Amino acid sequence: MLLQFSVNNFRSIKDTVTFSMNTASNKENEHSFQVRSYHLLNSAVIYGANASGKSNVLKAMGFMRALVLNKPKITQSTDKLPHEPFRLNTETEQASSYFEIVFFLENIKYRYGFEADNSTVYSEWLFSDENDKEARLFERDSEQSLHYVNKQKFKEGIGIKVPNNQLFIWKCDQNDGDISKKILKWFNYFNYIDGLDRDGYFHVALKQMENEHAKSELLKLVKVADLGIEGINIEENTISQDFIKNVPIPEEIKQKILSEGGNLSSIELQSLHKKFNAENQEIGSVLFELDEDESQGTKKFFALSAPILDTLEKGKVLLIDELDASLHPMLTESFVKLFNNKELNKHNAQLVFVTHDIHLLSVPGLFERDQIWFTEKDKFGSTDLYSLIEFRKNNKGKDVRATDNLEKHYLQGRFGAVPNIGTL
Repeated sequence: MLLQFSVNNFRSIKDTVTFSMNTASNKENEHSFQVRSYHLLNSAVIYGANASGKSNVLKAMGFMRALVLNKPKITQSTDKLPHEPFRLNTETEQASSYFEIVFFLENIKYRYGFEADNSTVYSEWLFSDENDKEARLFERDSEQSLHYVNKQKFKEGIGIKVPNNQLFIWKCDQNDGDISKKILKWFNYFNYIDGLDRDGYFHVALKQMENEHAKSELLKLVKVADLGIEGINIEENTISQDFIKNVPIPEEIKQKILSEGGNLSSIELQSLHKKFNAENQEIGSVLFELDEDESQGTKKFFALSAPILDTLEKGKVLLIDELDASLHPMLTESFVKLFNNKELNKHNAQLVFVTHDIHLLSVPGLFERDQIWFTEKDKFGSTDLYSLIEFRKNNKGKDVRATDNLEKHYLQGRFGAVPNIGTL
């Protein structure tokens, strides 16, 4: 479960910003669950003007996840680390970036972070907290040869040397370390989705379709969404060798495929719709090609349903940028309600998303104040991140409440995070 994330010097984020899933009152409500003495939110939303940096908050989390899981495949000492610093200031454009995350795993609170640029990991640390007392498991400083390792609690890290451009946690995992393996497994349960890139997560839906239970649950959700779909079929077609010969891919790859028999297949999803006669009597069904015949919204709802259901079933953390793109506001609302429903969200899954859909602010009971976040850029182009809970008073001297007309207040600019549009 995610508790807190901090970052600086990443894309539009210059100074350190901190995002938290801890309830402001630290009391359980219908939008939260308890872990030890903490009460964590099931969902949170980030609003802001275009180019205010709201997407970069989630991208920073996704960036950290990718690096911890070594998605860039850093293996040689000469390999470059990905690095996206704040480029609008001479102080930061050549400086390192900082990432830190706090989360719960098996009822233990971990705090892990690192500071790095495109060539060097300057510092890295891991702390654990089992009974409200934090213990340092390891700490790596800028003198690459120096590593503090807790010999009682983190034996897996003793005696390990690590190149300047690699994370110590990777080496501990490769050394078959128990704690490091758990840490990396948690990051595998911490997923980022770009809502504008449907192809990036559509494969999850295809994978889910292979499991009958997952397929059944996905179809239930699609039916509830009133998309007119009665069923989902998978059509698998063999790709001919003649087709492979004419595909514009490198010749060596083409020959390798052909030498192995050219046994490739294409998979297409089909949606089933009811068919009626002139008297509006149901007489059968019609198959649509999902990718060609359905709307963008239908395709996105179907594709998003799979990772969302998987997140709920396994108690993962899901980050979605541009959740509302191509979706009707009521469908976006339905996704949020899945995470707020304790009967459906039995494993305390968490959803953090970015949206422009201000309709959600007017849905009664959908959000508490501490679930609503905003981003705004200062005059130097740097992103600031803050929660609605920070607005203690409105213009009449009263506390801002979740029952207030938040949509109206936001459009009026009372919370900031809106564009300052001049005369067009």
